[in-house]
Amino acid sequence: MPDADLALVRALQTGDDSALDTLMERHQEPLFRFIRGYVVNEADAVELTQEAFVRAYFNIGKFKPTAKFATWLYRIALNLCRDHAKSRRSKHAALTDSLTPTDRETTVESDLPAGGKAPDEEAQMAEQMRALDGAITELPHDLRTALVLTVMEQRSHQECAELLETTPKTIETRVYRARKLLAELMSKAGF
Repeated sequence: MPDADLALVRALQTGDDSALDTLMERHQEPLFRFIRGYVVNEADAVELTQEAFVRAYFNIGKFKPTAKFATWLYRIALNLCRDHAKSRRSKHAALTDSLTPTDRETTVESDLPAGGKAPDEEAQMAEQMRALDGAITELPHDLRTALVLTVMEQRSHQECAELLETTPKTIETRVYRARKLLAELMSKAGF
């Protein structure tokens, strides 16, 4: 299947900066969701999404059409996420971040119909989301990446394999292991 972004990439490579706007419109939301699922903290996700596009812009001359632009962009984002994870001072800092209310909780609560759930049920759901965010940050990098791409981004194992330069079977195994480890972490947290 031909890359729908290739004409825009070529235009950007020849100096047409307006092509970047179109590429950003196409990819900003899904890229943000991917990064948000990986780093959990929304402010960090916004910053990393912007940085991914900045790096893509300044390195567009290095893009080779042997891969899709989206795959190349996600690799940039993935490297930024890895660097971000390495820069965290300790797992304690990650856990502290995950214990603050997130937009994910706010969205869940605001989507409920008025009077839909009892306040104690809403509080329990918010607590479970915080625990899940914390557990996701504790997953090893390769497991977390596969889980975020397949479950949160709803990408196929084949797409994930291309992005991560591995096989679909490896992605399947990583997702299985991530889910198993998440279940263990949530059980330890009392959920």
